[in-house]
Amino acid sequence: MFERKAEMHQEESFVGLEAAKKYAEKAQKSRMRYRAFLNNVESLDIQGKYLDVGAGTGNLAMIVAQNNPKVEITALELSADMVTLGEENIRKKGFQDQIKFVKGDAAEKELLTELGQFDLIYSTYSLHHWKNPRKVIDNLMSNLGDHGTIYLYDLRRVWWLYWIPIRHGFFNSIRAAYVSSEVKEMLADYRPEHCEIRYEFPFMQSVIIRQ
Repeated sequence: MFERKAEMHQEESFVGLEAAKKYAEKAQKSRMRYRAFLNNVESLDIQGKYLDVGAGTGNLAMIVAQNNPKVEITALELSADMVTLGEENIRKKGFQDQIKFVKGDAAEKELLTELGQFDLIYSTYSLHHWKNPRKVIDNLMSNLGDHGTIYLYDLRRVWWLYWIPIRHGFFNSIRAAYVSSEVKEMLADYRPEHCEIRYEFPFMQSVIIRQ
């Protein structure tokens, strides 16, 4: 009864510039949902090159860049419309020297190989969208430099939200999210001491994988 109910793949979620603009407006107003993520990035204290997977229109990448003015961020995004708006956003706000957008899918091994090595690879609210999360994580692991870190920040499935009789948007995402045992299964091929799963209040989780 509590099984995961998968959502559509993320390339189907936002079609057209108008949908991308609405997403961007909503993202700008919802900084609070990234509070734990930003605190954890600060605690990790990683310098160098970052890869933002599923960067949307770049709102979070710009916050990360502002907080870490010496890092370089590659913003990987599947939607061409999101990339178009993202590039416009970073130009308007003066982050074009620190953030570079790339259109593509983290499931594409060849694309990731071309991007090179990173010190921190992060993704927010994307894990539950990925058709094959193990493949994506394996791909991302190959992009980590020495002592690099992957940080996946996402919703987690909780029973008290799962049963709310609403069948769209946020509540569908809750039903599509993973519980810790499912995440541990994804990470079974990695050394346990290199993997950490943290519950974040009220219904998010942080998955940290170290090289």
